[in-house]
Amino acid sequence: MADETTTTEATTEAATTVTGTEKPAATAKPAKGETSTTSSGSDYDWRGAIAGEDKKLAKRLERFDSLSTFGKSYFEADARLNSGKMIPLLGEDATDEDRAAFNKTLGIPDDPKKYEITVKPPEGLELSDTEKGRLDAITAALHKAGGFMAHPSVVNEAHRIFYAEREEAEAQMVATATIQKQKTEEFLSKIWPGQEKKRNLMFAEQAIGHFFGKDFAEIKDMQMADGTRLGDHVEFIQAMAKVGRMTMEDPVFLEAGRNGVNAADALAKEKETIMSWRSTNRAKYNSPETQRRLAEIYAAEARHQERGQQAQ
Repeated sequence: MADETTTTEATTEAATTVTGTEKPAATAKPAKGETSTTSSGSDYDWRGAIAGEDKKLAKRLERFDSLSTFGKSYFEADARLNSGKMIPLLGEDATDEDRAAFNKTLGIPDDPKKYEITVKPPEGLELSDTEKGRLDAITAALHKAGGFMAHPSVVNEAHRIFYAEREEAEAQMVATATIQKQKTEEFLSKIWPGQEKKRNLMFAEQAIGHFFGKDFAEIKDMQMADGTRLGDHVEFIQAMAKVGRMTMEDPVFLEAGRNGVNAADALAKEKETIMSWRSTNRAKYNSPETQRRLAEIYAAEARHQERGQQAQ
């Protein structure tokens, strides 16, 4: 009986000792309803285990939805690195031969003029010689920069951006010109009410046509830096209308002001020449033709002065 009691106590003590250990048996499973925190569990923080305290790495790992996806990506990257197909970057000690080989691998031509530009300007967009020069300069600058900046895809993208910005700028210029024309029309209607506007515009048209001849339309359509037309600017129209009022009804001024010459100055110079004949060529000065011409000049100057006072 005493032996049985001793044996029972020893067995109980051993069981207690095993039950009290900190590490569970390898075959132990979580009770029903409990969540495993082992690597096989669904809530295992594999990103935290990899990143540790590195917050940037932890943020980058968020792009992977599972540990298996991350592992697959890692092995694919490792395979590419070891495939021999990766292009090594040039170091500071790279030779001309190294650069030539690098460029050949990337498809970079040895001359910026040899790039195959697949990007074309939008339909209807025409570049000026200056703009074409700027685009060529951009291409040359990228080629000179070398490396991936000189890659054909980068150069083509630069051309695409240039065309897009040019097209946007042109659209803005058209809008500005339209607004300018509308504002001018409204302003002229205000300062020249009714038939006065039509009459003054006629004077302006006649003045431009007389002084600029065949270049009449080109002068009016001359494009300013902001896209507006010269002929849509109030100051220009007012100036031409004033000239028209002062000269268009006077044939003497019409003749003296041809080819853009200042009519008043031309007549004054002609009168001065005629007056000089009184001492150098009296007979010519006293001739009927000269006296008739002198009278025309005096009359024209008087009319010009009178119109100028009316216009003020």
